Amino acid sequence: MPDRIRLRAPAYGSWRNTLAVRTAGKVSGVAWIASGEARPSVPSLMLIHGAGGNSSGWWQQFERFAPARHVIALDLPGFGLSDPPPADVGIADTLARGVINVLAEQQVQRADLVCQSLGGWAGVRAAMARPDLISSLVLCCTLAGIDHPPGVEAFRSAAKQMDTRGPAALGLQPAFEAAYPAKARLYRQIGAANPPPDPAWGAQLFARDALVRPDQLADLTMPVTLIMGENDPIWPPASLAGMLAPARAREIILPAAGHSPYFEHPDAFNAVLAEVLGIGAS
Repeated sequence: MPDRIRLRAPAYGSWRNTLAVRTAGKVSGVAWIASGEARPSVPSLMLIHGAGGNSSGWWQQFERFAPARHVIALDLPGFGLSDPPPADVGIADTLARGVINVLAEQQVQRADLVCQSLGGWAGVRAAMARPDLISSLVLCCTLAGIDHPPGVEAFRSAAKQMDTRGPAALGLQPAFEAAYPAKARLYRQIGAANPPPDPAWGAQLFARDALVRPDQLADLTMPVTLIMGENDPIWPPASLAGMLAPARAREIILPAAGHSPYFEHPDAFNAVLAEVLGIGAS
């Protein structure tokens, strides 16, 4: 059975970005931001955003984890300040290559990957291609490009509720938007900084021959954790349960959380990450 982590009331009065990002750059067309420097003895922490975000959306995780870790966030190809992906390479492989290139640019020897939604496509493939680089893999609210029929069908059903923003249209819960309009507006502004999504990406990302087969997941030898939002309108927990069994993954459900717990419930989300990754209190 999945673990259930009870949400605490988030401290939204303290969500201002009080931590300065120390470095930023671009490698092979992929933009990144980082705090601190890679250390051989401690894995770096790489944050990989979803389709409604970019590297700017992780400030609440930078604030929590940068005192203890070298933290990196990238703009996936086609998002934020990164260049569009090349037309002659599969989008999922391009996303993964961006992750690997940024890790190399930052001279990272080992990293924990935290992947939100679309970021799961990049994280799973990067972990499969370079297991020597990845200490652990945390997937949040994502099918991660795995050939898991309940998850594929859940996305198709949710797509009927999306507008031109795609999954970002369902990124926040209506109750959150009503209670925290300023923060909801910030979420939308972060998404608006991305170029318009390419409609062809959806067909590529969900093409049967491009999805990771369940038997391939056994190659993920690092610890794998799947975090699911109880109220996620895109991938409800039932649609993802057991998906990562070949990888011996731990499953965690965040009660009352939607599709973006990292943004809506940063204290609870960060507490789960800290426990999973063995990072002490700040």
